[in-house]
Amino acid sequence: MNAMQEAIDALAAAERIAIATHVGPDGDASGSSLAMCLMLRGCGKDVRAYLRQGDLGAPAVMEGTGLFLDPASADFSADTLLCLDCASSSRIAVPAFRDNLGRFRVVNVDHHESNNGFGDVNFIVPDASSTGELVWQMALAAGWKIDRAAAEALWVAIVTDTGRFSYSCTRPSTLECGADLLRRGVRQDFLNDELFSQMDLRVMRLRTWAYESLETWFDGRVATIALDADAYVSTGCKKADSEDFVDIPRAVRGAEMAVFFYRSRPDEGVTHISVRARKPYSAAALAKTFGGGGHDLAAGATLECGVAEAANRVRAALAAVFNQQGPAQGR
Repeated sequence: MNAMQEAIDALAAAERIAIATHVGPDGDASGSSLAMCLMLRGCGKDVRAYLRQGDLGAPAVMEGTGLFLDPASADFSADTLLCLDCASSSRIAVPAFRDNLGRFRVVNVDHHESNNGFGDVNFIVPDASSTGELVWQMALAAGWKIDRAAAEALWVAIVTDTGRFSYSCTRPSTLECGADLLRRGVRQDFLNDELFSQMDLRVMRLRTWAYESLETWFDGRVATIALDADAYVSTGCKKADSEDFVDIPRAVRGAEMAVFFYRSRPDEGVTHISVRARKPYSAAALAKTFGGGGHDLAAGATLECGVAEAANRVRAALAAVFNQQGPAQGR
């Protein structure tokens, strides 16, 4: 059976649906989750979507985010778990669900190359621009109503994962999707301004910390930034406020790989990395070295150590990639 149709049929057969996405949700995760929640509710389905309000960041501008429930309140009353934009079961942001997948029929909808198909039903398209585009395809095939709020949630999902249709993941189908959403009343000027042009003063101050941390390794072929918890605490920011900060090292001319190291809370004993690459290098290959995953040109991982040690480990891994010996050259 066609994978998309199988996913649609599984949701149609479900009596109660829980929606979850990955830890540290980005615009694609939150937008596709909200759109799916709105559209399935429009079909009369009993749906609960779980995502911490504090994790939304700029996508909080979407209409309907009040529907999101705190993951800590999740229970096992649903018969179907819909996982969106989640490359592996270990990345599910609802611990109760992540550790008890056997309680549900799991529908896995995603576009990450590293997704191992952990669901009972898997609709995975690695070359899709975003999970939001896959949700839009499902909506058209299933005949779900896409009202303006759902269309705007899908717009947020797609423009954030494609860099406003500028990244290599943008396909003709992606632009067709964007045109369809515009016809449904999406306020693209308002949304794009809120997502990409407006930021609180506290976020600007955090961005200053990030610029101050900028380094290049291996004769400028790798660019990095690093933020420890003190930067977030002193500016009053959260992880969601730095969602696009990896674009800072990515913008360094000549950098073939960019890495953002961050620990956003003092109680975190781990360091997260966000990686971007330019061909022929692979962000996913680096992330997999540390148990993470993602796309060939955009990926992430979590290291069980502090920021400085994480930088040392990543630098050592990249030394082999860039055929360098000894410690990386600093800025």
